[in-house]
Amino acid sequence: METEVSFQSVKGMPMVALRSEKPVFAVEPTVAADTVLSHLRALEDFLVSVNRESEYFSVQRMVEGLMESFAGQCRVSAEPVGRNLDLISDWLGEDALGLRLGPFSSRQHPRLEFFFKQSHLTLFDYCCMLKRHLTITTDVFSVGVERSAGELTLTFHPHPDVYVSRHQIEGVVSSLCDAVLDCYGLTPSSIRFTTPDAIAPEDYQCVLGCCPEFDQSFTQVTFTCANEICDFEASPSLSAQAFRDIQALEVAHRQQVNEESWTQRCRLLLELLLSYGEPTKILLAELLAVTPRTLQRRLADEGTSCRELLADVRLTKAKEYLLANELSLDDIAFLLGFKDTAVFYRAFKQWTRMTPGEFRAMRSEHYR
Repeated sequence: METEVSFQSVKGMPMVALRSEKPVFAVEPTVAADTVLSHLRALEDFLVSVNRESEYFSVQRMVEGLMESFAGQCRVSAEPVGRNLDLISDWLGEDALGLRLGPFSSRQHPRLEFFFKQSHLTLFDYCCMLKRHLTITTDVFSVGVERSAGELTLTFHPHPDVYVSRHQIEGVVSSLCDAVLDCYGLTPSSIRFTTPDAIAPEDYQCVLGCCPEFDQSFTQVTFTCANEICDFEASPSLSAQAFRDIQALEVAHRQQVNEESWTQRCRLLLELLLSYGEPTKILLAELLAVTPRTLQRRLADEGTSCRELLADVRLTKAKEYLLANELSLDDIAFLLGFKDTAVFYRAFKQWTRMTPGEFRAMRSEHYR
């Protein structure tokens, strides 16, 4: 006799700290071309904000060679990005350029920002999503997210085999702090940098919300959370609150339509879960309060499987996002739960015999 699984066992779990994540680094580190372009737009916005917009044209000329070298490419080598940031910083006389650009960079993705805000995420879920998005757009860092009772810490490990500028380190921390402040009104309780300070402590505090410690062993940002954070074994990237919310949405939807197939129930859950990362059969079964074997059998009776449904949902959403023409391939890979853009690229080509760019161009030509 098969045992039905419920969420009751998760509710009473003790609060524990997660084991530190081991950093994982790309063999040949790259940065998304769209990310480099968004940094340039952030630089322009920053210079406009301090009445130095005329200097942006000089900066453009400085990086013309770099921009031409990756014209038409989705990814570029990470090495020259950090070095060019140093050159721009020296030329502008901005010792903390990355720190200054962070808030402007975090606002370069309005569609994703809207998505995050509309999702009513817990801080842990939000930071896990930011980690996934950062991991997709750049190989410069490996990011770890740790949680314990009342605290959440993000650790940024720079790639050991490529030059990483202080401006990149301070920039990613500044961007994170600005995003969390915008969504939650929350400032960090502590920040640690491996680098020395470049400007006065009060200037750091003005941008980041707290005064950092410098020359530390790790670059870390810690937030003190009002709500307790519980561990959840079935899916470390999904908080208990998110589990309950998604489960409640599925139940409410099923009651609204009165009766629904297992295929339709799974499709709905997959659409809700994709932005958290690739959903597993175990997590789907937990949400539907059945064993994985029961779920597999029910779907087989309807002529499908979790793997087939996942591919179909991803393809449908991919076409929708590509036709909208407002999201980069990195953003789409993130929203579809892929670990990086290359995996999304290969999957889409396998499904359609076209690259995402070819599909987007073909459909754009069709609707002209």
